[in-house]
Amino acid sequence: IDASGDNVWWVNRPKYAFPAEWTPVRYKRRHIDKAWGPSPDATLRASAKLEFTLNNSAGGKGSVCFDDLRFSTLSQDAAQPRIVSAQATKAAREAAAAIDGDTTTAWRAGRMPQRLTLDLGSTTEFGGLRLDWAPNAHPLTYAVLASDDGQTWRTLREVVGGDGGRDWIATPESETRYVAIDIRDGMPREVALAEARVEPLAFAATPNDFVASVAKDQPRGRFPRGFSGEQAYWTILGVDGGTEQGLIGEDGAVEVAKAGFSIEPFVRVDDALLSWADVAASQSLQDGYLPIPTVQWTHRDVVLRTTAFVHQDSAGKRASIVARYALRNPGATARDYTLALAVQPFQVNPPSQFLNTTGGISKIASLVFDEDGTVRVNGRVRAHPSQAPDASFATAFDAGMASAHLATKDAPTARAVDDPTGLASGALLYRWRLAPGETREVAMIVPLSGDAFCEDGMACAADERQAAVAEVWRAKLDSVRFIVPEEGQALVDTLRTSLAHQLISRVGPRLQPGTRSYARSWIRDGAMIAEG
Repeated sequence: IDASGDNVWWVNRPKYAFPAEWTPVRYKRRHIDKAWGPSPDATLRASAKLEFTLNNSAGGKGSVCFDDLRFSTLSQDAAQPRIVSAQATKAAREAAAAIDGDTTTAWRAGRMPQRLTLDLGSTTEFGGLRLDWAPNAHPLTYAVLASDDGQTWRTLREVVGGDGGRDWIATPESETRYVAIDIRDGMPREVALAEARVEPLAFAATPNDFVASVAKDQPRGRFPRGFSGEQAYWTILGVDGGTEQGLIGEDGAVEVAKAGFSIEPFVRVDDALLSWADVAASQSLQDGYLPIPTVQWTHRDVVLRTTAFVHQDSAGKRASIVARYALRNPGATARDYTLALAVQPFQVNPPSQFLNTTGGISKIASLVFDEDGTVRVNGRVRAHPSQAPDASFATAFDAGMASAHLATKDAPTARAVDDPTGLASGALLYRWRLAPGETREVAMIVPLSGDAFCEDGMACAADERQAAVAEVWRAKLDSVRFIVPEEGQALVDTLRTSLAHQLISRVGPRLQPGTRSYARSWIRDGAMIAEG
């Protein structure tokens, strides 16, 4: 806190797991962020007061002890760690080719286990590595090791099932002098490393920073726009007073629950992959105001409509997101399409959101697709398609993200994967040949509370569920009539939609401005809600 008391910087650690034994904790300048205050300077340059604030949102009691608080002067973080030299256990003369900045040269390790050691010159902090393998010359299994003296080694990261090309290796907050790339057994081909680069701390300071670093190297559209620094808009999915809510983003991805993974559409038309970056996207609400949003992709070769809403059982105990995907051929000739519903380890809530609920990644350490398309994430059944897919696949980060595989003709065949990086992904594939003007549709049912349901006498088809949900919301929102000129209808629609969002966001009688960063009661927002 500065001398004025108005500007606050913090190290914010929500849900921090306090150790049971005395444990050293070290925070560096880069860990301190601006929390709030009128000063436009985001950098902490001087402080007048230090506070420790503890909060347990779950209740209970206990004690936390702090001791031996010290401030130390540290060297400046290296903007780009420097590799002084490289040594290898085989083809030693070629080792320098892996650090010469030229990807047309390479260190060729052959087929046997080998090690390439990089000397950083002195103890250096770094955030990860970027490795470029020569074409068709990558190892399936290798490890990244670190040593302070070149004798005693510790493992920073293991890669299993690598897919070649460029590998991104996150080693956040690492500090050492020597880094080794230890190529293990089981290579079916000669291995050749074209270039090794040690990345700065910012490369993987947080999991979101790491994904953003990877996204910079990928074609636009392979990752959500929020990881490229673009503004990402979304709207809420839920029922009046529900215990959980989903989101749908402006590009059509659906977040299955608070801080949950997303289901994102991609379309292959002939040999081209279309993502949100390749289409004109528009957004609308049913009847102009109901909380039943649709995102439409328009492209000369395809039109895709993604409509999402939440359907509740008659007892109000179970609720599910229903996401409908309608694919239409707008052309004059028949075409082959593949609708891919990708299960992604990303929230719709973007990484720029940090208060209360941090946006960005949503870890998927285990992903399984059953034969009927049922999706299991981290050991739990999370989604059901309305019809079985023609194919499905799951892939670990080291073997390539789902979006990268969709861009090729050959998708993996495995339907289950475990991924220690938490960045597993996969897709359900629907392959359709559509006549001119023809539309095909599939829906995903994602339980929000309770299990998936279809009660006796209940309309269970996706279109029938949507009609039933629309009637429920009309009954809630249309009880007061507004008679306005045509020019004023948009204002009336906005008032009704805002009321629906307040009802979806509320917790019992408590109104709150949102369900993610603003899932709390604020005096400011409460006053504005009451005003409305």
